Amino acid sequence: MIELLEAVDELDFIEGCCLMQADQVVFSTFPAERRNHETIAKKAFNYVFQNAAKLRSAHDEAHLEIGEKRVSGFLLEGNQILICLSSKHTNIVNVRNNVRELHSGLQQQAQIV
Repeated sequence: MIELLEAVDELDFIEGCCLMQADQVVFSTFPAERRNHETIAKKAFNYVFQNAAKLRSAHDEAHLEIGEKRVSGFLLEGNQILICLSSKHTNIVNVRNNVRELHSGLQQQAQIV
């Protein structure tokens, strides 16, 4: 799993990412100086996707700007959420396309966890 997250980080526009299961981070490559972004994103995306599920919404993606950074959350399988950290000036389409490319591998690994 950590290899897949590191593959996401290898791109110039992703600065770190983490995988949440339920409300806990199970793997993370967030830089130590950005752990506060991870904490905020964890709480925010857990709330967003729980409420989307209650409303029977098909939304599986959300974005939040924190200062000069953006955290993007992607609902994977059930209660698993991938969170990516980037500059707020990064094109969201680049982040989205990269996550979609890795989505099947992330889902397969996440099911093992």
